[in-house]
Amino acid sequence: MSFTRTYRALFIDVSEGKHWVEEFPLNEVFSPISLALKLHMERYKTWSKPVYDPSNALVLGTGLFAGSKLYGVHRFIAVFRSPLTKGLHASAMGGAAYQFNVNADAIVVVGKSRKPLILKIYDDGDGSPKVEFHEIPEEMLVNIWKGYGGFKGVYALQAYLSDLFRDFYEMYNGRSILVGPAAKNTNVGALASITLVKGKMDYGSEDFAARAGGGSVLYRAHGVAAIVYGGRFDRSARIPPELRDLRSINEIFQGLAKKAYVEFVIESGTKYRYDPKMNTGGTLGGNYPHLKATTPMFNWNMIYYSKDVRDKLHSLIMKYMWEPFNKEAIETRSWKTCGEPCPLACKKVRLGKYKSDYEPYNGLGPIIGVFDIHDAEKVVEAGDAYGFDAIELGQVIGFVFEALHKGLLRPEEIGLSSKPFFDPAKYTIEYSKVNAELALKIVESLAFGTNPLLRLIGEEGLRSAAKLLDLLYKERVEELRKRFSDLPVYAVFGEKGHITPNYYWTPGLVAPLPVLGKYWTVYQGLFTDPEEFAAKSYERALYEALLEDTGFCRFHRGWAEKHVSTILEKYYGIEKPLEKIKHLYKKVTEYQELAGASPVFWDSEKIIDFMAKASEEYQNQKWLGLFAIDKEKAAYEWWSKFYEKLKELTG
Repeated sequence: MSFTRTYRALFIDVSEGKHWVEEFPLNEVFSPISLALKLHMERYKTWSKPVYDPSNALVLGTGLFAGSKLYGVHRFIAVFRSPLTKGLHASAMGGAAYQFNVNADAIVVVGKSRKPLILKIYDDGDGSPKVEFHEIPEEMLVNIWKGYGGFKGVYALQAYLSDLFRDFYEMYNGRSILVGPAAKNTNVGALASITLVKGKMDYGSEDFAARAGGGSVLYRAHGVAAIVYGGRFDRSARIPPELRDLRSINEIFQGLAKKAYVEFVIESGTKYRYDPKMNTGGTLGGNYPHLKATTPMFNWNMIYYSKDVRDKLHSLIMKYMWEPFNKEAIETRSWKTCGEPCPLACKKVRLGKYKSDYEPYNGLGPIIGVFDIHDAEKVVEAGDAYGFDAIELGQVIGFVFEALHKGLLRPEEIGLSSKPFFDPAKYTIEYSKVNAELALKIVESLAFGTNPLLRLIGEEGLRSAAKLLDLLYKERVEELRKRFSDLPVYAVFGEKGHITPNYYWTPGLVAPLPVLGKYWTVYQGLFTDPEEFAAKSYERALYEALLEDTGFCRFHRGWAEKHVSTILEKYYGIEKPLEKIKHLYKKVTEYQELAGASPVFWDSEKIIDFMAKASEEYQNQKWLGLFAIDKEKAAYEWWSKFYEKLKELTG
């Protein structure tokens, strides 16, 4: 028998200082994405308005399992219209919903405050959410970001809030969602949340919903700098009895998988916890030995270099990044969770404070010519503190470094004293520190908007800014016969939208899919015919979306994908969950079309080279031959056939 409940949304209009709760039947709204689609498509029609319009509802939602004893289900899923892609985007934040002890499944922020605002949300246990609106002068907020209590950025803001609301955090087991100066001055601001223990920061277990500019939407569309929340409401009261304790969950999984639940979870998430075969763990530990010479480096310019050069560079990664990581994080067993109980303990923390994951360390490491983990950690720490999407930030810095290296920009034009070293063939580890120090200056300038050219890139985004730079430096472009717009790699949407890829060299991350910049695609290193690739990418997107929409951490996908539909059907009465996700994916595709954010053909030469060189790297003789004859024609053929197949699959 299924458990009867609704999906409850706490709406907060920051223009009016009002809040209210709306309940939706599960056959209508059952998740953060289904709620966001209903609001953006039907109520607010945000596709027809500017991205930073106050109606750009930021949905921060949990899945139906939040409050249960299942592992990895206490993520906040942020859904919003992205200032980067110009379409609807979803971004996940681990563990942040574990302290959301409020009688609601989602927060919906609309309207715009006249002054920067701190929202305080709580529930005294009576099931009636309460909201307080605390204004903070913008000058004071900026000064806090610049430094408070020995911290900077989001950490400084949390230190300030921990002082301001000390009693609240202790009484209500509170937590916060925060933005940094990147949200004020760029369109790639992240949402950050730091695990608190009695109001004090547990450094290393923080998490970010970073991709596509959710933090920028919260601040620039709504004027909200932080959401502080906590409560005494028993969320388990809204959970089916069978999912409220581990003994009954264990019985469920003995039936489903013929294994004890915890054993099944650990076995399925070996890579993220600890892999005894490789004697390492976490994404950084697992990815570098696996990716080898395909590891993205030097703003993706490694695609142009021989395997010998790439092997040499990869050996530097293994010696100066991977080995110190293992020594400082794996051997010390300094492992944390994102703030909810979880046996995977995926946060591998070095030296007591540096959470070391593959994506930020590669983006602010090898992508920008930094190959020593102790140099990279300084850039990662600054990017995180100022509230950037580390993946996009790495490719912005990589773009600037390449433009400097090729003479399209001069150091003094962006406030630097010298050029970075950006020649992969002649690179030595001594250049790592030089590049890291230059990168730190760029991060600071981007965060606070102090350099006009960097501000242009931060506000316009890489794709639009590159085209504007082609015009601003037309003579230089003609003289060097190199365009700014041929330097980046990204997925392309509509007239102005884009998002840079996660750090895997694969067609799936730039293919014409409606939502990218995440793993809703095939991201293994392979090259197949476009129709086959589209079919596999669509299937992968559906399963990834199903997990994200139910609030599951994707590090649990090894077991959750197999059984989440069964659990939803049996205990919540949601029929054919995957079919519902197919419908949602189709609706997202329709929204992107209305918003002018559908995929369009690649407009950077490096993206086409990225594809052509991938066909060579992964030994697809048919497409290698077609690219050799006419690379642009072959790229357009692959792109077109992929997109046609996807349209056929989505209906």
